[in-house]
Amino acid sequence: MRGGDEVRASDLVRATGASAMTIRRDLSDLERRGVLRRIHGGAVGLPARGAQLPFQVRSETHVEEKRGIGEAVAAMIPDGSSVILDDGTTCGAVARALAGRELTVLALSVHLAAVLAEGGDASGRGIRVLTPGGELNPGELSWSGHRAVRDIEDFRADIGVLGVCGWDEESGMTASTLQDADVKKALIGSSRQVVAAAAAEKIGLSAVFSVCPSSAVDTLATGRLSRERRLWLEQEGVDVVCCA
Repeated sequence: MRGGDEVRASDLVRATGASAMTIRRDLSDLERRGVLRRIHGGAVGLPARGAQLPFQVRSETHVEEKRGIGEAVAAMIPDGSSVILDDGTTCGAVARALAGRELTVLALSVHLAAVLAEGGDASGRGIRVLTPGGELNPGELSWSGHRAVRDIEDFRADIGVLGVCGWDEESGMTASTLQDADVKKALIGSSRQVVAAAAAEKIGLSAVFSVCPSSAVDTLATGRLSRERRLWLEQEGVDVVCCA
């Protein structure tokens, strides 16, 4: 089973002759070993280190956790603020919670820009949505490259909302691609306050490309964290907000 491949539990029952209970138990065991991730009705193969699951697959996982994170981050952002919003499905939940607010937002993917723009009205009141230039990445529909980095660096944000590929005690925050790492570094450098939005599963993982030390992030909004992980983040000066 390769990274991103999806299998339905019902198909496994038919193919193996095993009971549904046995299949669920085996899938749970493989999830604990880091081979796959359980999703509703089945499982999806996890990618190798340095890669990530397709956008559509990620958008269907941890939906309630991401909704809570999105609402928590939105509550931290005062009306009238300027915001840089990173790409990714958790930042998509932030976008949904911000739609219709009196804000200026530099949205780093088409997905985010579309969600935010739907919250405006014909009078022009509400959210003002900007996008950078640069190369549009297939699948993610996010911008990257030197043009995108330059446009982010030219934007002065009160708050930068940072998506997370991986974040562990030893490496700090990391990204799956060099291009994404460059975009995230520009976001951090252009923001007075940096808020990371991440499902709890991302904490304790490490991707390939360095983004920043943990101390560069002011606040983390996440799900339920172990006491150990919360402790090392707080020791680095990160304010941890658990939304579950």
